[in-house]
Amino acid sequence: MRAMVMKSIVTSLDGSPLELEEVATPRAVNPTDVVVRITAAGVCRTDLHLLTGEMESPLPLILGHENAGYVHEIGSGVTTIAVGDPVICFPFISDGLSVQERAGLDTDAPGRTTPGINVNGGYAEFLLTNERSMLKVPVSADLAQLATLTDAGLAAYRACTKAAEMVRPGDTVMIVGVGGLGHLAVQIVKAISPARIVAVDTNPAARSFALECRADVAVSPDQVSAVLPQGVRACLDFVGLDMTAKLGVESLSFGGAYFAVGVGGSINTSLADIVTGERRIEGVYVGTYTDLVEVSELTISGKITPRVVRYSLSRANTALRDLSRSSFLGRAVLVPEQ
Repeated sequence: MRAMVMKSIVTSLDGSPLELEEVATPRAVNPTDVVVRITAAGVCRTDLHLLTGEMESPLPLILGHENAGYVHEIGSGVTTIAVGDPVICFPFISDGLSVQERAGLDTDAPGRTTPGINVNGGYAEFLLTNERSMLKVPVSADLAQLATLTDAGLAAYRACTKAAEMVRPGDTVMIVGVGGLGHLAVQIVKAISPARIVAVDTNPAARSFALECRADVAVSPDQVSAVLPQGVRACLDFVGLDMTAKLGVESLSFGGAYFAVGVGGSINTSLADIVTGERRIEGVYVGTYTDLVEVSELTISGKITPRVVRYSLSRANTALRDLSRSSFLGRAVLVPEQ
């Protein structure tokens, strides 16, 4: 099969950090194995971190942890899906037997593997995964859109559901960063809560995009205090820099919560402010299989619409460079050559 292979850490995305190669097609050897013919693989900033060595990975490695396609081959014990079924892939592979997984915390499964992170992923024609990671979807579904849900959509949905639990009519949710995750979050909060949504981004095009996604207000960071004099019930920070964390925490009303999804910065706030304002600071890490089911239902029913920019598999390097330069709004997805 053809695959875009990462062979070394790079200091620059110029040139071709990934090489197009012919590699062995994976086979379903174990009873629960599933081989998926990939028709869509999301391009994520995590891939940039892997390429530049900010995250560790085995080499050589096929990137791609947001995957969708059609079941190509199944192991002898697989009973819930069949060859030819359209599926999206939960990003973690595990056996479901740990205490954490039995409690629903798939993201904390010990010994799990993650295609595209520590085993070969979906920047290829075929992907080896397992039955437990499969979510069958309707034949009519747009697999390129649904692929983006398997990481970006998961994290956005988990953050939004946490915020929705505490939001009442009249409350405001602030979404910082209207990119690949933030544009989904605007739509999800609108779909599952009564909140007024204020989107914050430094990019005027992203602010216009937020309004297209049904944000009530879209402002630059320096306008936040003017439009939110009473603060917000919840802040979802998809950027995760020092300045966005500071803005988010300082914008909380009494009893408000700051949810960190983006990483890269840090929070510096006094315990007195946390205590006297009864504020919460909480991290959000990917999501569970149940979260994937629910956000997929919202997408298939048309309540949210991921914006995807399609690139052919052989143009993966271009997609990565465009992502690093913020050259598009939404999510990049690799699709088979036509």
